[in-house]
Amino acid sequence: MSERETRNSFAARPPPFIDFLKDILQRYPDGGQILKELIQNADDAGASKVVFLHDERCYGSQSLKTEGLGKYQGPALYAFNNAEFTAEDWEGITTTGRSIKRKDPNKVGRFGIGFNSVYHITGMAVLQR
Repeated sequence: MSERETRNSFAARPPPFIDFLKDILQRYPDGGQILKELIQNADDAGASKVVFLHDERCYGSQSLKTEGLGKYQGPALYAFNNAEFTAEDWEGITTTGRSIKRKDPNKVGRFGIGFNSVYHITGMAVLQR
């Protein structure tokens, strides 16, 4: 179906991805919830170890691809777990709002929005403003 046919068809269309994320960020709690979500994701993946590291260092910006990236060279939060990242995991984080875990009652993250909480502390936070 062409773009014109899609625009003129009588069918529901998903919102643009950016609008979808804005809506999630407005409804989803900020703060410590992010760490809980990362721990839940590690648990769902079968990890036996979860580590968080807050790096307060700032890094130079002379070798960045664009000048605008310099503002992201400051403090960072690193999250690590010892589970193997699978193709299914990749599908899960690239299929926003549609959890691949939804049919597994043993998984905490079966609602498809939890990982999106990390956008509160990434460059996507600018969407809220």
